[in-house]
Amino acid sequence: MQVLASEVPPIMRIFVMTKPWLHIIGIGENGLNGLDKSSIDLLGRASVVFGSSRHLALARASSKGKLWPKPFSIDEVFNYKDKTVVVLASGDPFWFGVGPLLINHLKKHEWLSYPSPSTFSLAANKLGWPINAVDCLAFHAKPVETIYAHLSETGKAIILLREFLQIEKVLSVLKKHTVNVKEIFMLSRLGCKDEKVVKLTKSKLSNFKQASRSLKPLALGLTYNKPRSDISYFPGQEDDVFETDGNITKKDMRAITLSELKSFGNEVLWDVGAGSGSISIEWCLGHPQNFAFAIEERKDRVSLIKANSRKFGLEERLTIKHGKIEKIAKDLPRPDAVFIGGGATSEIIDQIIKTLSKDGRLVINAVTLESQALLLEKYKKFGGNLKKINISNPKPIGRKTIWSAQNNIMQWSLKI
Repeated sequence: MQVLASEVPPIMRIFVMTKPWLHIIGIGENGLNGLDKSSIDLLGRASVVFGSSRHLALARASSKGKLWPKPFSIDEVFNYKDKTVVVLASGDPFWFGVGPLLINHLKKHEWLSYPSPSTFSLAANKLGWPINAVDCLAFHAKPVETIYAHLSETGKAIILLREFLQIEKVLSVLKKHTVNVKEIFMLSRLGCKDEKVVKLTKSKLSNFKQASRSLKPLALGLTYNKPRSDISYFPGQEDDVFETDGNITKKDMRAITLSELKSFGNEVLWDVGAGSGSISIEWCLGHPQNFAFAIEERKDRVSLIKANSRKFGLEERLTIKHGKIEKIAKDLPRPDAVFIGGGATSEIIDQIIKTLSKDGRLVINAVTLESQALLLEKYKKFGGNLKKINISNPKPIGRKTIWSAQNNIMQWSLKI
């Protein structure tokens, strides 16, 4: 019996009449042998297959294959919405893969994902390590110099690398930070007949160097002891952990400011007049899904923010913008919280209040009498909380001790 579209209830019609055009297929080192029938059928039906040269070769994409551009961009994928499109990824497309990037631009009915076992899962099973108790890190596309900031105290890590030569660099960085590496395992081409799982020593590392240049991709398994970090889990890092020219929101004031900004996780901060970036950094440290935009007019201070972002391993979540907030604001995602540490004007404040998301928070610290007068004016107009903060520290004077006061700071905070 034929059913007319008009006879199908509206909620069912959505599923009857829409088909996904984008298919994200996770592929392993065993290529087509590791894919199920539906994934292989899709590769046959696809008009175009996007992927790296390695993925396209594993899938035998031939003339349908389309290499990712350099620098990497997914924009071209969306030119084929009227076709059947396959995007290839390593293992699980949603674990350090291209999946999240793609679906951020799509509706749920437009895509399907077909995962294979991730390299992390395969490596954990080879090593006999419970994956829930292992740091899983990917450094095939970012500098290994930041690896220390990403290591927890679990004592085990599986690290994805681009090539064998990165292993020595990883070990050098960890040695610099006095991490005691106990065991080193090199894993390559997992799931294939020629897979390699080798426990390395320093002598073996030298022996493998020449023979292993072609091993791609690589996973590194480490067991280690990590010394206690000087990075606190709570706001108020010591001032001397930051690179600074002296222009920094001091530790105590920073903790008070962050308590007013109120991070609820998965939120965006604008840090206006960021200085050394200390507020942005502590915002990102407060939750693994927090993002910050550090806006700074002075080029020398932009360099300081970059150095601090690198030190804390936050390059992926802390974006630095050089220039004036008035010109930059239109190109930034809508903020959940905004901190202004310097350079506030009446026009900037009014514009930011209009820009903030629902339940957004604005916090401004002021030192000069002129800027404090501006905050008093805005407090009378918009309400919120206004406070004056005086922090003093002991200072020796001869054989006695006196209180030495920091600058009096007025703080205005407003919830939208």
